[in-house]
Amino acid sequence: MRLLILGCGDIGTRVGLALTKAGWAVIAARRSPEKLPAAFTRLRIDMTEPQLLAPLEQHQPDYVLVTPTPPSYDAAGYQAGFLDVAQHLGAQPWLKLCQRVIWISSTRVYREAAGGWVDEHAPLNTEEPQADSMVRAEACIRRSAASTVIRPAGVYGDPDGMLVRSVLSGRGSAPGAAFGNRIHRDDLSRLIVHCLLRDSQGKWVPPTILACDRDATPTYEIERWLAQQWGISLTEQDTGGRPRANRRCRSTLLSTLGFELTYATWREGYAQVVSARQSAK
Repeated sequence: MRLLILGCGDIGTRVGLALTKAGWAVIAARRSPEKLPAAFTRLRIDMTEPQLLAPLEQHQPDYVLVTPTPPSYDAAGYQAGFLDVAQHLGAQPWLKLCQRVIWISSTRVYREAAGGWVDEHAPLNTEEPQADSMVRAEACIRRSAASTVIRPAGVYGDPDGMLVRSVLSGRGSAPGAAFGNRIHRDDLSRLIVHCLLRDSQGKWVPPTILACDRDATPTYEIERWLAQQWGISLTEQDTGGRPRANRRCRSTLLSTLGFELTYATWREGYAQVVSARQSAK
């Protein structure tokens, strides 16, 4: 099998390495391909430049994984990084020949903001411009090819991630009631691999998967737990910017797909992060 990964960053690289071990050929594209493993066929592509997508036909991918990222976090950035990319990609005739496209979206697409539960079928947010661009991008990909949209909650697991750096610097957010949802980067990449292998074996893969662990906890509680591990006192700060999402996510499909999380909650996942930082010293 031949997998094309567009926007191949950390998650895409993990997926690609796992599948090369399984005997797949991996073609990976990003703005800086020199950062990619030598085991991949590496391409320099900016997905916001549509003229660069047509030549990808020569690689004849069986599967495509797209991990889009916005060039900026305003409305224009999300339109360019999600909706425009989906429209450019959906216009490629070769995309329809692929067995399946996996498009990585986000739980930001959900409308719920009052602490309620959401799953794969929950109402979507078309009022916020950024979320609307993501919703419309999902719809475009669905119209263009056989596809699965995966909506991850907050991806963590990097020992030098933003939350870890904030805690180590002594900064913490003020207590609040907003729920948060997460998935460890190892579990997200494993889920993508799981779906690709299932599809290649002729097994059912759903059109939408909410990718999250089994715990919804406000971020400030995790910050305080991490601070205790490292013996750090936190100073509460107003982070400003967009208010944190306030929803509780659950996937109704992971067990149906036969997928088991390695890190069922943030406690196990961040314990791994703490251990990784200690090992690096």
